[in-house]
Amino acid sequence: MLLTAIQERSEDDLVWLLRYKTRRRILLAIGDAGKISATALRDSLKISTGSLYYNLRQLRGFVTQDRDRNYVLTENGVRAYKALKEKGTISAADLMEPKKPSRATEILNAIFFPLWLYTPLYEQKAVTFILPALGFALSSVLLIYTRQVPILLHFYPVHPNPFLIAGHLLLNAVFIYSLATVISILFSGAILRGGEGSFLNRIKGVAWSSIQDEAKFFSSLIVAILPLMLFPSILAVNKLFGLGLIPVEKTPLYYQIRDIFLIISQVITLPFLTALIAYGRRLNGTTAALVTLVIFFISHTVYQLLIIGA
Repeated sequence: MLLTAIQERSEDDLVWLLRYKTRRRILLAIGDAGKISATALRDSLKISTGSLYYNLRQLRGFVTQDRDRNYVLTENGVRAYKALKEKGTISAADLMEPKKPSRATEILNAIFFPLWLYTPLYEQKAVTFILPALGFALSSVLLIYTRQVPILLHFYPVHPNPFLIAGHLLLNAVFIYSLATVISILFSGAILRGGEGSFLNRIKGVAWSSIQDEAKFFSSLIVAILPLMLFPSILAVNKLFGLGLIPVEKTPLYYQIRDIFLIISQVITLPFLTALIAYGRRLNGTTAALVTLVIFFISHTVYQLLIIGA
């Protein structure tokens, strides 16, 4: 039985492995080849690079890399591979010959679930640090010029203080990181799930597996919320060139137009944040979207409370 073959994994990991065909195909492909490069694995499965690395992260513990960076099965991976090969309800032919999605479907997936962005952020050290640093610098300049500070996924006007605004931007990223981590753990069921594995190991299955991974997640988070800076960008362009895009402040029309630009920025940001939570917190797309919506709800609630308090 497959359940007894993977005793060192939790029940949730087992369900995760069996539920998604792509992960079963990856496991079988690596097991059949013995060892295989990422490029060869991607080409044999006919999936995108982003999808490959995303699913390989889900299979951590079953799949690892050797010194030549080829992918091989771990001890648990070998057990799962043998069990899958012997299981009568799953045929290797069916798993290795899927229907290729249409070009339109691939484009829509790339737009609304942009996993492609996080492959270089996680796999290339230079990109991991340079892109977030540039994003943070650009965001700081825009916020200082427009005298805005981010409050989760909203903005609040403040007096000009460059150090305070830049510090608030960094602190805001920490808040979103903390919310994304805690809510992801709650929604994954790691806390309530019993069975095999210690409580700490169940938590590590979602987050805090290593300091390096958490640093990558935080750096990628700065990039993920970068589209939110479309709002201060519009304010900056309007202020710099006097375009009249936004009516006079404190008028009814001012708040309506301002909120429209803010909503546009948030709508663009949500898919990027969802994809990061799915990629970095090893959640499926639906669960990651729910985590993002909860973060947005908390952001909206905090923002409204601040407005009422003012």
